Amino acid sequence: MIRHKEETLPKRELKQLQLKRLKEVVLKGWKVPYYKTKMKNNGVTPEDIKTLDDLKKMPFMTKEDFLKAFPFGLLGVKMKNVVRIHATSGTTGTPSTAFYTEQDVDNWTELIARNLNCIGVTANDIFQNTVSHGLFTGGMGFLQGAQRVGAMVIPFGGGMTIKQLEFMRDFNVTSFHAIPSFGLKLAETAKKEGVADELSLRLGMLGAENWSEGTRKKIEEGLNIEAYDNYGLTELIGPGVACECPEKNGLHIWEDHFLCEVIDPETDELLGPNADGEIVLTALTKEAFPAIRFRTRDLCSLLDEDICGCGRTHQRISRIKGRIDDGFIIRGVNIFPKQIEEVIMKFPEIGYNYYIKLWTKGVMDEITVYAETNNFNDTHARIALQREITRALYETVRIRVNVELVEEDGIPRQEGKAKRLLDEREEK
Repeated sequence: MIRHKEETLPKRELKQLQLKRLKEVVLKGWKVPYYKTKMKNNGVTPEDIKTLDDLKKMPFMTKEDFLKAFPFGLLGVKMKNVVRIHATSGTTGTPSTAFYTEQDVDNWTELIARNLNCIGVTANDIFQNTVSHGLFTGGMGFLQGAQRVGAMVIPFGGGMTIKQLEFMRDFNVTSFHAIPSFGLKLAETAKKEGVADELSLRLGMLGAENWSEGTRKKIEEGLNIEAYDNYGLTELIGPGVACECPEKNGLHIWEDHFLCEVIDPETDELLGPNADGEIVLTALTKEAFPAIRFRTRDLCSLLDEDICGCGRTHQRISRIKGRIDDGFIIRGVNIFPKQIEEVIMKFPEIGYNYYIKLWTKGVMDEITVYAETNNFNDTHARIALQREITRALYETVRIRVNVELVEEDGIPRQEGKAKRLLDEREEK
């Protein structure tokens, strides 16, 4: 479903709009002392931005800029014009804080509505949001967007899996938003409680964690839905930066609001289509603070610019393949947790939970994957499955990965985002 004509703008018109907005946002950034200093140090002024290609003259922003400028150093409007604050979790220190003007909130609401319309949510839907409605942008963002679409919204919040499913059943919920690990938990619990066939669900919007096609399949089959990926980050606006359409062939970056680049994270060189690199984003309509060339640390690739089968003209990116910070090195090989998940979740015998442990044996680092299986009590089948998974993992990461299969419910469940990696390696 196409929500507005902006989604199908001809490329030429889209680029003209981007250039106009880029010039405006750079000029706004020049008025922020912290960012003006960055521009000066990079030898650039607003007058230097004459074409979209001139974006590369601008300095990168990183999470460190948000930390150094905390709390008000990036603010580009008077505080009286700020109507809301959201923030990252800040679990490892100072959170990245995002300020919103009234226009920012309205733009954000419309972008989430665009996401939901893109996957087929309409005013006829009953929408349940299964994440907390606090500082986390996925709560209020999807509440606002679903209301803008016209759906009836149940702002349930996080946790309480069985109660979530009861609400979904009793109120005939047709669509929901969740983080992927909670989507798996919903599917697992629906199976155990025998309520999957009592649900009216048809659509799920999932994001805020990297998740594989295997995980998608388990969620879709467990809840009898179509599950879609979406992408965003607090430092830009929250969710609403990009979304899959029914083609499920990459995510559309909403280019009337964001400029997207992909760079080599080591050399900072721009990369062309289908080359994996770090996604760099510029917010073209953000009022409260400049977010120009923000290095996300997320890995993906630009897809070829063929018009999507859905009719939208906006640039597509691949699904996020991992975070630069998430990678680990075992015996000289760089591995990302999503590579492991992609392999193990393809096996129908594997259940809904797993984790990866890194440990030291003698002088060597080792990697073991622990995964639940539904055929644990069949010894011969379990051993055969273990060998198959071990072989498949070797074909993917090119080193031997130890595989330990455990019975269903053998791995403790977690609230919130799943912690899939346990690093117990000894310091050398």
